[in-house]
Amino acid sequence: MTKFNLFIIVFFTLASNCYFNNSWSKELVYVKKTFFAKNPKPSISATSTDETTKWFDDFPTAKSDQELEFGFYLPKNYGLSFRNSQLNGVHSGEATKYVCILGYCSYVGAGIVTGNSATDKISYEIDSWQVILDRLYNLNNTIKVRPRIGINILDTSLQYSSAGQNVKEKQLAPLPFLGFHSELKFNNYYSIYIDTNYFKYKETKLELHYYDTAIGINRKINKYLNLVVGYKKYDLGLSNNGGSANISLDIEQKTPFVGFYLSY
Repeated sequence: MTKFNLFIIVFFTLASNCYFNNSWSKELVYVKKTFFAKNPKPSISATSTDETTKWFDDFPTAKSDQELEFGFYLPKNYGLSFRNSQLNGVHSGEATKYVCILGYCSYVGAGIVTGNSATDKISYEIDSWQVILDRLYNLNNTIKVRPRIGINILDTSLQYSSAGQNVKEKQLAPLPFLGFHSELKFNNYYSIYIDTNYFKYKETKLELHYYDTAIGINRKINKYLNLVVGYKKYDLGLSNNGGSANISLDIEQKTPFVGFYLSY
């Protein structure tokens, strides 16, 4: 059974239970589907921890198709939701070594030394599964604030390939995070919101940060359906001097999006 199917089963089981419980709010469940632009703007900065090797990011490309979120409303203004998204990128460039010749020091590509002009590549796949618990606070019926806590299960795969070398790294990391969702209502049809999550961790050999922020506009179509447009920024940074790759990596992705929000 896949993780997605498991979440679907849990979601509809709990949603069915809440339907027969009179203590629940008028809205019981919701589903939100977001579609990202096909060509977001990624960037990678990678160096070895001793700064003797540097990555030059010549031709970065990325793909981030969509995000799915579904959840239900608990008593006393609490909410529980699940969110899944994927981020994939391929960066063609060159890994260089810092060398000094006759007093002149610079980063030099391996192709200069070996005569092999093959392009180096860094590719990554990030599958993010978030479980979010929040609480709703209504301010003057125009502002809604939902502070949250959650856990982000990152299933990551990183690969570096060049002539004669192929390094792969895989890791499943459960990361706790804090965040909030805030919404300002203009009238019965339009509102603007900001949604953000934050995590930062540091120890002797590992440093990791994760930011995920979206700003959007809601357009209410009817009682159940809303259209959403906005802009999203995703930033994942990793520094690891204990692994085989021994690199520092930063992935930043910025993309507009459009989606719909269905509640019942």
